[in-house]
Amino acid sequence: MPRADCCCLVRGLPDEYPACGDVGVLVVDTEAAFVALVDVLGHGREADALATEIAAFLRDKSGGELPEVMQALHEHLKGSRGAVAFLGRLDLPTGLFAYVGIGNISAKVFGPQPALRLGSRDGIVGYMMGTPKLQSVRIAPRDIVLLCSDGIRDNFDPLEFPGIFRGEASDIAETVLQTLAKGNDDASCLVLRYLR
Repeated sequence: MPRADCCCLVRGLPDEYPACGDVGVLVVDTEAAFVALVDVLGHGREADALATEIAAFLRDKSGGELPEVMQALHEHLKGSRGAVAFLGRLDLPTGLFAYVGIGNISAKVFGPQPALRLGSRDGIVGYMMGTPKLQSVRIAPRDIVLLCSDGIRDNFDPLEFPGIFRGEASDIAETVLQTLAKGNDDASCLVLRYLR
């Protein structure tokens, strides 16, 4: 039976620890894996409180259509400091990964082929954004979907970091955080590996 191995790790700025404005949500069952990575604007305790609220909101809405969930999150966050967000759902029987993104969450698929960047639309959730656009890509067994906030270096060549994608999702997320975090912002990494 197809399944997903996934993990999200977040790390706040050292001066703000343990507060962190980045948050990941993972909801996995036998048919699908819902993933979300959200970066609240700013950092510190207020950003952390909003990130916790967003996580609960997304867990509650995780079964909905992704554009509608993003639009609902936008309405929910109006009047707040706002956030950038990437929502995805992997259909486990088929390998179809559907997604919608607003803002600068980095999203890539790594596998035997060159890395594939998954596009997001400009905007800030809760402040100003266009209509969320559903996109999809089919991924193969063992492919890795990597989501990172802007606290992680975006442009890197996996060949520069031998072994960065070895091990389970938790190992990969830890390695990415340890190796590629910029150190001047909250940082988060969500790893979704498709298994058969």
